[in-house]
Amino acid sequence: MLFADAFSHVLDTMDWHISDWLHWHIPMLGSHSWPQGKGFGLTKYCVLMTVAAVLICWVYIPLAKKIRTGEAPTGLFWNFFEFILTFIRDNIAKPYIGKEADRYVPYLWTVFLFVLTCNLLGMIPFLGSPTASFSVTLVLATGTYILITVSSIMRFGWKAHLMSFAPHMDMPLAMKIPLWMILWPIEFMGLLLKCFVLAVRLFANVFAGHMVLATILLFIPAVKHTGEGLFWGVTVASVVVVTAMSLLELFVAFLQAYLFTFLTALFLGGVLEHAEHAAHGDHHHDAGEEDVHVHAEGGTAHAHGPSAHHHHH
Repeated sequence: MLFADAFSHVLDTMDWHISDWLHWHIPMLGSHSWPQGKGFGLTKYCVLMTVAAVLICWVYIPLAKKIRTGEAPTGLFWNFFEFILTFIRDNIAKPYIGKEADRYVPYLWTVFLFVLTCNLLGMIPFLGSPTASFSVTLVLATGTYILITVSSIMRFGWKAHLMSFAPHMDMPLAMKIPLWMILWPIEFMGLLLKCFVLAVRLFANVFAGHMVLATILLFIPAVKHTGEGLFWGVTVASVVVVTAMSLLELFVAFLQAYLFTFLTALFLGGVLEHAEHAAHGDHHHDAGEEDVHVHAEGGTAHAHGPSAHHHHH
């Protein structure tokens, strides 16, 4: 029963539970007559995602206006928020996406700030983290997949994008085609799987953290009828453990936002690099200048010219 209660506290709801002891609930707008109690309209997490978006705009629109006029941000508050942006650009985007990284920096900024804000909202009592919902993280991961695919196609074309999933092999065409038929779908599905795991990782870490906190706190009402000594002992122990766990959750909130953004940049950089080599590789093969050897895993590519090896197929 305790686990079921904790589970219900973490899930998205059509009612906003303020206090179970005082029976304070705020109904959300929308239809509640849908089968199994589900309906269309606002949910708790919809409201919290809107709050996250408003908070980000409230902080960064004035900061953008300051920077646009050439005015340097002053004070700890503005410098901290500018540091976040420069950190993502210089330590995530440029090293892992490479040239033209600035084109994709706004998306990485948006994803990082949105995920971080949603994570941090869960640290506030009576609120919650929308990223503890798999639906939310799946939409974010889908956005990453669309960004990667569209960027690759727009920069290098359909053919180069599709050929980027086919590893280069030095062998006769008769042997190469059957192997491509096996490996190409695996590589193509690999990107889909990576983005899906991106959604699962963020959801699982945030959801599990809140489940642990909710379960520990629910020990307090569970022992309220067992005597004063045990009740106060469990209460003090629960509060101490939850405080320590909350500090860990704060670290996890930043870490998961960083990892989501970092992996988005890593996957994007890898696909763009492979697509670029596929696009240029066709030209070089026609000219007889070089072979391009693209590793399917690891996001690395090596160009082997005639000076490196002389056996062209």
